[in-house]
Amino acid sequence: MKYDRQAGRHAIHAVVVLLLGVLAPAPALAGPDPVPGSLHAALRALDDDPTRRAAERLAAMRLAYAQAAPVVMQPGDCAALPDARLQDLFESTALIAFYARDPATLARLQCLYDTLQARARATEEQHRAMRGALIALQRFDAANALRGRLAKPPSALPDIRGMPQPGRPVLRLDSLTQVQRAVLAEDGLRVVAVVHPYCGFSRRALEAITTAPEYAWLRDHLQLLVPIGQAWPGQEMLDWNAAHPDLPMQPMLADPAWRDVDTDQTPLFHLMRDGKVIDTVVGWPAQGADLRALRAALEDDTH
Repeated sequence: MKYDRQAGRHAIHAVVVLLLGVLAPAPALAGPDPVPGSLHAALRALDDDPTRRAAERLAAMRLAYAQAAPVVMQPGDCAALPDARLQDLFESTALIAFYARDPATLARLQCLYDTLQARARATEEQHRAMRGALIALQRFDAANALRGRLAKPPSALPDIRGMPQPGRPVLRLDSLTQVQRAVLAEDGLRVVAVVHPYCGFSRRALEAITTAPEYAWLRDHLQLLVPIGQAWPGQEMLDWNAAHPDLPMQPMLADPAWRDVDTDQTPLFHLMRDGKVIDTVVGWPAQGADLRALRAALEDDTH
């Protein structure tokens, strides 16, 4: 088994799933073929470049987008766009939004989408891309408002209840229709596993951790964190939590408080002391992950 160790990080090759790749098809794959010479075509070419890592592709796509897209995109600017330019910018922005979940990109996409809708030119794929971008930032009310525009309306997303609290925000799942705001417990020394129910490596890791004797030491120190992309795995998380009430999945709420915690791939195992990441193990190979460094730190802390 080969490991790289850099700045307290153990990387297990070929056994890590980039988060967004397991959550939903990218809009670029689901939507129309890009028009040759368009911004969308340029971004697709960068996205398909096998010689670059995912982070490098996203950086190159962001740069190309910033150089070609309008600096300001308010409702009046979107309304003034010709149809072809409007379509190109929507497809391009949807592709950026698929990888980069941030409010500014969402606002641009919403502006373009509203203009398409006002002109009665929004397609089924564009309705879905807009809804997915809203889900990724947990704008569930706005995403639910789009259900009636889809040929096969999906199930309603849950109502988020409670007030924001200091700390790194998560959701507590009460039912398919209701979730509560909460924060990640961060006192003392803990292991936070970034997992996803759609990720096969995450499922394999969780099966071993909850059943194999060699991981019994980990269970009392473990929390499960689920990043949310453009699909909401509500039923899968509820099913897990019903079977494992002492180890519930906690979906993240998009927030700047998570900026210094890597959540873009699954599974990850962060060793955290009072909320600060001090070591990370990445991935879960067929023979199981080597978590000895995390175990040693936990045992040292108890002696």
